[in-house]
Amino acid sequence: MAESDVVIVGAGIVGLATALAARHEGKRVTICDRHTAPVGASIRNFGMLWPVGQPKGELFDLAMRSRAIWLDLAAEVGFFCEASGSMHVAQREDELRVLEEFVASEGASRRAQLMTPEAVLAQTPGVNPRGLIGGMYSPLELNVEARTAIGMIWDWLQDQEGLQLIRGFEAARVEPNRVESTDGDVLECEQVYLTAGSDGIAHYPDVFTRDAFTRCKLQMMRTIAQPDGWRMGTHVAGGWTLRHYGAFADCPSLESLKARIQDEQPEFDQHGIHIMLSQHSGGDLVIGDSHVYGDAITPFDDEQIDRLILEHAKKLVHAPSWAIEKRWHGVYLKRTDSRSLLVHRPEPGVTIINAMGGAGMTLSFGVAEQVVKQPELAEAHFGSLVRQSV
Repeated sequence: MAESDVVIVGAGIVGLATALAARHEGKRVTICDRHTAPVGASIRNFGMLWPVGQPKGELFDLAMRSRAIWLDLAAEVGFFCEASGSMHVAQREDELRVLEEFVASEGASRRAQLMTPEAVLAQTPGVNPRGLIGGMYSPLELNVEARTAIGMIWDWLQDQEGLQLIRGFEAARVEPNRVESTDGDVLECEQVYLTAGSDGIAHYPDVFTRDAFTRCKLQMMRTIAQPDGWRMGTHVAGGWTLRHYGAFADCPSLESLKARIQDEQPEFDQHGIHIMLSQHSGGDLVIGDSHVYGDAITPFDDEQIDRLILEHAKKLVHAPSWAIEKRWHGVYLKRTDSRSLLVHRPEPGVTIINAMGGAGMTLSFGVAEQVVKQPELAEAHFGSLVRQSV
């Protein structure tokens, strides 16, 4: 097969971001994937680019750089991507206190603002007014229809000079300057990037040890298209979400909120549930999600989890229809320490980019840009980048 400067194994969002960054640096790029169409974690998510959840500092900056690249790419490729913003809904006093503390500390730098119930409903008319005591609006979040966008990017790649996508190429061996498929096809290059998510573990098992990394399974649902052109407005997140994202970790009232949820709703901690909703171009609502880790993961979805998510989603949003059209689960890789992701060079000529812990849509473009520009420095730099886990 034709020689490239760069070969990327795995064409999910991390691999695509790496391919675009390498192309921008003038490299000839081949990206390969074991599947013939996107089926992995990159299409099994909300489609939320979520800067509001990233801690202040470099992770937030990377999210904002990714945001700019997403907007540029959407304009070029033509997939659905809108600057929808997000609304964190407060239905309990401790939720409102956390939002007040967050806005007092970081509202100005993030353009986030507290809202009265009336203002929440004006900005996000789909919010359920029952029990609403306030909210926080952020204009920074994007809404990307991931289940169609990734496939459109794959198709677009085929027509780009200096880029080639090889579908159905299952990597059997990843070595410095060389990738070999199970069929014996060989790709030669100067630099290999391994961006295959949980599928990439087998290539470097000494790196992906059980004590350092874990898989996370999440369950999600999608409604039918809402009738009569009904639109929710922004993305919507409930108070449970505040304990999930590192951006809120320094809010003094967070610990009492977490204790209250643990006392009142222990099943939410047991299944890692936090309620969020997005709405795509066709009018359907995407609803989730849960987080089950490691040995607790089974191939079978838990109906109790879906019931809990749906029951509490209805308390956040008053949609005309809750008829579920699709259910699915996704699996992603996450570090077990406080690090945000893995950038590692296991041997010269091979770089692993992985384990973004569910933030691939939010961080991939910014991370890949930096890794490709300075691969020799990226491992040490990103190895020290800590996420404030909640």
